[in-house]
Amino acid sequence: MLTNSSLTVYHKYYDYAERLEKWKRFNYENVWWFGGKGAGINKGYENANDVQIRIPYDMNKNLDFENFSIGDILIQGKIDKDITTQQDLGQESIYNITSLNNNNFGNSPHIHIGGK
Repeated sequence: MLTNSSLTVYHKYYDYAERLEKWKRFNYENVWWFGGKGAGINKGYENANDVQIRIPYDMNKNLDFENFSIGDILIQGKIDKDITTQQDLGQESIYNITSLNNNNFGNSPHIHIGGK
């Protein structure tokens, strides 16, 4: 599978011991990223900012489907900043996961993510 970017994912989870929602950061170096802010209006204005991301298992060691869920934050590129709220990201171009598929079969097993 071709790759053209890196990806930072902020996965939201609930810490039962502290009774708080928290964010855990995951960085992936080899992803295929397509789309983005103002990528094109030939899909219609409603879908012009959508992204499609594929993360190949064979190029990203320790890739785990459980580290993703609908609503998680996606940022193109590698970010080394941990956050406690989404507002901590400031001016970064962020997307949220809207669809998630574990394509762990065939010649190129990968996780396929759709985001807005």
